[in-house]
Amino acid sequence: MAGSVLCALGMVNFEALLQDTPLPDKRLRTRATLLFQSLLQGQTANSLGMLSPADRTQESFTRGAYRFFDHQEVTLPALHSPMQAALKQLVCPERRAYVAHDVSVLNYSGHERKEDLIPVGNDHTFGYELFQSLVIQGGRPLGAAFTELHHSHGLLSSESTDILPFTDHLEQTERAIDAIEKLLPGCQLVHLCDREFDDLQLLRHLAERPYVIRCKHLSRLVTVHGEEQSLRHCADRVKLREAGEVVRRLEHSTQTYTLWVGQTVVTMKGKSLRGVARKKKAPKDGKALRVRVVVSELRQPGKEPLRWVLLTNLKDSALSVVESYLERWKIERLFYLAKVGFRLECWHQESAPRIARRLLLVQLAATAVYQLSQATDEKSVELMQGLAKLGGWSGRKKTPIGPTMLMRGVLLFLATMQLLQLHPKKELLAIAKSLEPFLGPILRRQEKL
Repeated sequence: MAGSVLCALGMVNFEALLQDTPLPDKRLRTRATLLFQSLLQGQTANSLGMLSPADRTQESFTRGAYRFFDHQEVTLPALHSPMQAALKQLVCPERRAYVAHDVSVLNYSGHERKEDLIPVGNDHTFGYELFQSLVIQGGRPLGAAFTELHHSHGLLSSESTDILPFTDHLEQTERAIDAIEKLLPGCQLVHLCDREFDDLQLLRHLAERPYVIRCKHLSRLVTVHGEEQSLRHCADRVKLREAGEVVRRLEHSTQTYTLWVGQTVVTMKGKSLRGVARKKKAPKDGKALRVRVVVSELRQPGKEPLRWVLLTNLKDSALSVVESYLERWKIERLFYLAKVGFRLECWHQESAPRIARRLLLVQLAATAVYQLSQATDEKSVELMQGLAKLGGWSGRKKTPIGPTMLMRGVLLFLATMQLLQLHPKKELLAIAKSLEPFLGPILRRQEKL
């Protein structure tokens, strides 16, 4: 029921796409559809973390889910194919789309049964590394086009049935870029990366593709008007001009900054040093690159400015380049939705392959929630606001409805519907009466409401 409700409001029928998934038999395709519906209905911190449909017992559903996530013929490319099909429907080729690439740490330090964890974050934290590429168009996140999970045996990729060797996140990014360009040919894609992806070899890989990358290596030598100097010195000489205001949304508040921007052009040449420090690779030569450098500062009175140095080959104005980079924040919200809304770090599957299979179904569920949150017709907006209020939304128009808040409302509504399917009204009232000695004050408060 959950999938049907959300898919009816969205642009993509995910259940139909799951039925077309290239899994080996109909039974597995049906199980994938049921699990997708269950992921929309709710998450718990038990071994599988999903609610069964009303017409199935929890025990039988849990056993079926366990077998599905452990099934060797349930490949990651097969589970990822519905997302690929959905993105082909959702992305408009005539309009620019952004692809944000990033890595997030999954902390499973408290999970003793997972034997394929790797050190993440620091020496005391163990888990997995999740690499994803989120497609964004018109300010709206559409879905994760590429997913890889790093564990002790290598990489589990949405693009491969085999375990891939892990070299570094830069190589993952290059693989993601090539895969997404192949998935969405002819689309106007702009690749967005944070500062840890500032690498000369990656810039050369992106030379013919639009990109915006935040600069990390400001000590890198570049050439400006025939003079060799550090990129930091070059950026410091750029004259900045006031260009408007930026509202930055934090977890519990918003902050307003004055935006100042400026730009210059440099030439980067020389050998890439990727992997040299770890003695895995020799310096790699390549052609000289002409790169725009956009310098921006977010200023607040009495505080140190937040300064970005952006590298790009876009021909847009400097202000538009900064606005394009701001789209990258949406992948942070995707990680937040997975970890908080879908409780990713509470999953008790005992290996990375099981986590990866469940994760790809979660990406479909996240896209369905995104579509509901982006509805614009009056009936859908009214429904969305009603669900958001169940999830804790205050009802104020100035307060945006985030996907996590909407998710909470959907979970509460669907859990209530499931309860009504399982128990007649008289039986529920009888249960409430029997619980009155323990929950009397709470039940009486609900009656008043």
